[in-house]
Amino acid sequence: MFMSIEDALVEIAATVQEALGPFGNGFNFTSSEFMDIGIQLASTIILFIVVRCFLWKPVTNILESRRAVIDKELEEAKKAKENAILIEANLKDELNKAKARVKEMLDNAEKEANLKRDEIINTARQEAKTRIENLQLELKQEKEGMAKQIRQEIIDIAFAAAEKIVSREINQDKYLDVVDEILKGAAS
Repeated sequence: MFMSIEDALVEIAATVQEALGPFGNGFNFTSSEFMDIGIQLASTIILFIVVRCFLWKPVTNILESRRAVIDKELEEAKKAKENAILIEANLKDELNKAKARVKEMLDNAEKEANLKRDEIINTARQEAKTRIENLQLELKQEKEGMAKQIRQEIIDIAFAAAEKIVSREINQDKYLDVVDEILKGAAS
């Protein structure tokens, strides 16, 4: 089952010798082997020339053009990204400016509303004050008018009473003294 180390080394050496072919015999080539090497060498050179002349330049040109297209697309993508970043920055600036304008407009609207509110309140207060003053003046005038009317009624009643008293023969000086007392009592 297992080989000895010496047998394994002999076996490895034989396999390597066989794989080297004519090179393993110390470069002792037979004419057919020499001819095979020459044909293989000529075929390789012809293949290299054909590949170089017919395939190398077109493939290289295709690869170069493809690389140029890819480089151009990468450059365009880079420019597009830069433009997108600039546009984004501009949009952010515009958005910030719009927010500031909206805030300013809201602040102005609030100030105007407060001023309008204060103006309406002041106008209402002034109007209420005017109405109160007018009502007080009207009440004062009505009070004075009623006081005059009451005095007049008192005088009329006093004259009526005086007429009745005079009809009983009281002198006029006493009558006027009585009227003055009545008036003084009504005024207080």
